[in-house]
Amino acid sequence: MFKESRMSLLNAADLSFQYSFQPEPLFRKASFEINPGDRIGLVGPNGAGKSTLLRILTGELAPDAGTIARRSQLRTLCVPQQTPALEECHLKDYVLSAEPELGILHSEIRRLESRLDDVTRATRYGELLHDYEEGGGFQLEAHAERVLQGLGFTSGDRQLPMASLSAGQRVRAQLARLLLASADLLLIDEPTNHLDMAGRKWLEDYLLQRDVAYLMVSHDRAFLTRATMRIFELKRQVLTVYEGNFEFYVEQRNLRQSQAMRLFEAGQGRVESERRASDRRLALSHRMAEAPRGVRHGKDYYAAKAARVARTARILRERSRHDPVALKPWQEDPIPTLEFPQTSRLSGVMLSTCGLAKSFGSKHLFKDLNLCVHAGSRWAILGPNGCGKSTLFRILLGEETSDEGAVQVSSKVRFGYYAQEGEHLDPRRSPLELCKELDQDETRVRTMLGCLRLRGEQVTHALKTMSAGEGAKLALARLLLSGANFLLLDELTNHLDIESREAVEDALLRYPGTVMFITHDRYFVEKLTDEVLELGVRGW
Repeated sequence: MFKESRMSLLNAADLSFQYSFQPEPLFRKASFEINPGDRIGLVGPNGAGKSTLLRILTGELAPDAGTIARRSQLRTLCVPQQTPALEECHLKDYVLSAEPELGILHSEIRRLESRLDDVTRATRYGELLHDYEEGGGFQLEAHAERVLQGLGFTSGDRQLPMASLSAGQRVRAQLARLLLASADLLLIDEPTNHLDMAGRKWLEDYLLQRDVAYLMVSHDRAFLTRATMRIFELKRQVLTVYEGNFEFYVEQRNLRQSQAMRLFEAGQGRVESERRASDRRLALSHRMAEAPRGVRHGKDYYAAKAARVARTARILRERSRHDPVALKPWQEDPIPTLEFPQTSRLSGVMLSTCGLAKSFGSKHLFKDLNLCVHAGSRWAILGPNGCGKSTLFRILLGEETSDEGAVQVSSKVRFGYYAQEGEHLDPRRSPLELCKELDQDETRVRTMLGCLRLRGEQVTHALKTMSAGEGAKLALARLLLSGANFLLLDELTNHLDIESREAVEDALLRYPGTVMFITHDRYFVEKLTDEVLELGVRGW
């Protein structure tokens, strides 16, 4: 029975869930509570069951075992990762429908605005306008304007039909609608996937100012550090609760892992000590069983004494076998040494631009852009969505022309390009097969895939069975094996979980070539970057 005295919004006890097509449950005996004002990050590798857990909390799925107790009249709203269905309305109307009564009034007022020549309609319009104002409609509109602007929509976007928006824009519209709605608990799945750095920063501030509890799935480490105060880790079928933000979670997780390893090693040491003590006593019993030379009538005495020592040896041996010993904690395999024999190590200027400019119609993306990229440097290309970052990459590759200026590329450069839309690879083939097209050394191929967390049987599975994140890691592995000495990576981290991002960071730190990458992941930028180009500022 739900305990109102505890003031929890939701209590989950011993939740377990398994899809029929999977050999093992996603999670077992997951227990936690969500309290008013909680700011919770849900983290874990791709496929661990994070989105499934959100669907269970909304009631969309039923757990195989366990219970969920909710406070009476709990208002819960959820934003999934999926693109929302097309709505036959404009963006602003869709967002205002977060409050159904006011949304209906707003739509009716808009419908009558162009037909006020009729007295009856004009009277009805006035009545609706009065009800809308009394109900807080204009405050809701002002709130909607702030939210839409914060999430990257321009003033011209407000009246666009939902059907004309891109998939990313529709996801952001759905997030805006969620943020406007009255709720006690928000369940948010990957809110930052379609937000640039400015949008992520705005969302952090907005969530911190709102008096609402939320459980949020995210792989953005900077976002999780600032916007959470508890972390739920779902990993290898176990949900573990950490009290603190993401940075505290990392410290506590590492501490727990080291403590578990010390406990295991201490147990192993105790077992080994008991085994050696048993061996020493057994050897002593053999020596004691023989009466000293010259003793004729004491054989039984020495035999009995030896038997007692042998019995002690057997007790120690049995204790070493049956005493409870801490299980060995799971450990990630260490990253092997990566070698890049096909990537030439160069020096000097690899690429330069002079007075580069690009516009689309009346929209100026950048102008007077001057770059000098040296061999081995790592550049982060930053800026808001739509400022021309991907366009710049296509110009550097020669796939698109600039309006002004020139690009000079060293004759030694071999480009490798990761595009947001990915490669068009045969979905029936495996990562191992696709990588061996570029490097016949299977050991080196498996090492590269292993460093990017594609290991064991995974490398032999068909590409069509893999997640978007696994596909991204395969694409990077192919680039690193191709012999390219200048990588252009466009939003590589979008589909990667936290552990995969860390693995990619480690691989790129070992890569001897030049790298330019587009990302909104602040941790990724801080760990890898030598130089930063920020478009949309300083006149560019």
